[in-house]
Amino acid sequence: MSTFRNRVAFIGLVLYATLVAVVSTMAGPTTTLTKEQISREIIGKTLDAKRMGLPVTILYKNDGAVTMKFPIMSGSGTWSYNGNGICMLLTNGPRKGRTCVTFEHLGGNKYRNSEGIYFTVRK
Repeated sequence: MSTFRNRVAFIGLVLYATLVAVVSTMAGPTTTLTKEQISREIIGKTLDAKRMGLPVTILYKNDGAVTMKFPIMSGSGTWSYNGNGICMLLTNGPRKGRTCVTFEHLGGNKYRNSEGIYFTVRK
């Protein structure tokens, strides 16, 4: 009877290992954009997103300025690189203060930042 239990335990272990391997490959790796990729894919481009259900347009300008435009208000400030991300310091607008984010490319012109905001780069 112990041989039967050993076989069942072994089969269970093999099935478990197979399931873990399959699930881990299905999720796919998520990679944070590098400073060079951010420079090429984000900076100087107009980004369209939704924040709290409202459309917002963000532009990280090449000169280090940043602007955000909501339907009823806007904000501006500066941005700078921070490792593999950027930090922006808004001096006016709805979200004053410093915020740092990283970016993840989702394919095509779709991205997500580390705050979970999805956006599209205008072509």
